[in-house]
Amino acid sequence: MIAAVPLGRALLWHWESNPVLRGRLLAREQGCFNCHLPDGGKEIPNPGSRWGSVPKFQAGNWRMYAEDCREVREFIRYGAPRAWLDDPKVRDRLKKQRLRMPAYGKTLSDEEIEDLTAFACAKEGVFDGLEGLAAQGLQIARKQGCTSCHGLAGAGGRPNPDSIAGFIPGFAGKNFQDLVTSRAEFEEWVRTGSLKRLESNPVAAFFWERQRLSMPAYGPAVLTPEDLDKLWAWITWMRQDKKR
Repeated sequence: MIAAVPLGRALLWHWESNPVLRGRLLAREQGCFNCHLPDGGKEIPNPGSRWGSVPKFQAGNWRMYAEDCREVREFIRYGAPRAWLDDPKVRDRLKKQRLRMPAYGKTLSDEEIEDLTAFACAKEGVFDGLEGLAAQGLQIARKQGCTSCHGLAGAGGRPNPDSIAGFIPGFAGKNFQDLVTSRAEFEEWVRTGSLKRLESNPVAAFFWERQRLSMPAYGPAVLTPEDLDKLWAWITWMRQDKKR
């Protein structure tokens, strides 16, 4: 069984794939963090630009640069939103700033641009079309720290040494449908931190006892039935075909 672990983990990582997770990995490969910086970094200077710095991800100044995810996509594809590039004054201002956003339209595929867009929007907590119970569910997930372990926007991929996958599964990839087959199983996971179906599986139980990080139990005093409904609405929204 141990000899098959590397192959099994490679397959589970493949199944975990989703736009936000792929976008995060691609951002690292493409050097996006060189200028935009990862969590905790300060904005780097950019003399000649409108605000004097390069915006970092999750800085809270989203609306200073883009109106929505469509404009983020244009930033990635063209180096700036089309409305900026169509304005002679803005084009002149962009020429004067020391650092310019590269245009990736000729070097990245449409799918890669979509993945980077998904990651950048998730980093800022902006999701086009997220509203109602699903939007409330995302807020609960953040408040309870769910996304700290299950990844940005529930994209998964955070390390969990000695677990069966080697990482904590998210909500958007294919692994979720094996771990949670119904709304009832989702509630069992949240309420108890485990699942009887998996506890009875020898392979799953072997790794479950050895994994470094375990799912906490959230009783009714922490999450109400209404909270669970909102969390489930958010997860269901994230798993829609348009987000995969």
